[in-house]
Amino acid sequence: MAEARPEVLWFGPPPTAETECEFLQRDLSLRYCACGASVDAANACAAVFQFGSDLPQDVLRAANTHARTLIDSGLRIDIVADDDETMGRVQAFSKSVLNMPGVAARTDLAAHALAEKIARHDAGKRPRAGLQIEVAGEREPVREVDKILFKRAFAHCSRIVLEELTGGLSEARVFAIHMTVHTSNAGAWPQPDFAKLDRRDKIEKEYRNYRDYADRYIPFGLRPNIHDPVFGAERGLLVGNFVDRSESLWSLARHNLAARAVTSLIEETLGGWRDQAYGKDSVEGSVAQAMIDAGILRPGELKSRYTEDASRLGITAEPEIILGQLCKLSQRYRAAPAHGDLHGENVRVRNDHAIVIDLASVVRSAPLTADLAALETWLAFHLPPECDAQKYEDAIWAAEIDRLYAPTSFLHPPGPCDPTSKFCWMSTVVRQLRRMGIAIQCCSTEYQAAVAVQLLRRCQWDDGPAADRFRRAKGYAVAAGLARALTDRET
Repeated sequence: MAEARPEVLWFGPPPTAETECEFLQRDLSLRYCACGASVDAANACAAVFQFGSDLPQDVLRAANTHARTLIDSGLRIDIVADDDETMGRVQAFSKSVLNMPGVAARTDLAAHALAEKIARHDAGKRPRAGLQIEVAGEREPVREVDKILFKRAFAHCSRIVLEELTGGLSEARVFAIHMTVHTSNAGAWPQPDFAKLDRRDKIEKEYRNYRDYADRYIPFGLRPNIHDPVFGAERGLLVGNFVDRSESLWSLARHNLAARAVTSLIEETLGGWRDQAYGKDSVEGSVAQAMIDAGILRPGELKSRYTEDASRLGITAEPEIILGQLCKLSQRYRAAPAHGDLHGENVRVRNDHAIVIDLASVVRSAPLTADLAALETWLAFHLPPECDAQKYEDAIWAAEIDRLYAPTSFLHPPGPCDPTSKFCWMSTVVRQLRRMGIAIQCCSTEYQAAVAVQLLRRCQWDDGPAADRFRRAKGYAVAAGLARALTDRET
């Protein structure tokens, strides 16, 4: 709350007595700052840069120098000019500052209005300057510019140890946070939190998704409970309670132990979303086009290298051809909110209960088969850590993929494989998800099309090792075969 950080930093010509009085009436005190000095913002909730018609250059430099640091510390920034001409000159010299989130530009603002806007700003808790931040397991340290976000979010702690969790392909870093609390009646070691560090706009979106899609639709205990996020100028930190003593679905699947967790995930964890599909009529149209419209597949981001790589597998179809075939299909499907990026690493499992921990990509409406297809293709095509990342081609895996993803296996789920096979676990989880996908589809081509789209989606990234690139190229080839078979069936 603002009361915890009652100072307002003031740069530029001194405020009038009326202005000071307005701030004092709201329990805020003004602290005049020398423009060339460093600034301690721990006790402040806002900063005001005041410009007269003389446009003092030292105030401009101070705004350009301190703006990001102040926003990272939770402060609101007000750029105030005496007249429109002066504001225009400020905008010319400090455009980057004015474009930052949390910066407001005002001309000839009344004293009471400025004080009231600042009094309503919640800068959050004072950052804990002495917080010890350690990263376990010799993983990459937290960047210096990001530490202030942890100091704000964990101001109640004296020490935090960050255990990095395996992430996806985004730039986000996800941690389990083990805390030592310095003031608590219950003890020094609370249950761990999780924290996700990413671009500010992504964290803002994910926080909205938790509020809109998780609180009332995912059962309590099957999702993290999110605390107030912390935002800086460019980065944000999402914090919630961590699912302690759990395993990733990816780990369980590779041990052939994921069956109950998969059922829990689809029927229980995501059941609140999926049930919405039955409250309205099914939709006529292409499943692929619906997934593109939902933003699940972004055709413009498909990497051209996979077209070239797939040619060595006998596939010459360009992405436009494959998508054209899929988007021309006459289909029916049910639509509901979808996770949008369901995979084995963003599902944690504890006592057979599946808990989703990443809602960054939730979409309002997508075919009901989209999430099933995403999870199936990720588990089948993602490179397991026990495989040689530098070995380009894996003939045993490719042969099993050919069996599991033959077009006929979408009419009837594929049969079991040799229980001693290297990829028996993969066959088991694919067969389970395939049965689910076929069972809920509205037309006989829906799930096959959704799988083809998800395989193409995997071709939006090419920054993995050689073995990963082979698997994505193989997925492209499989998608082309599935699309062609669907076209042949319809004609």
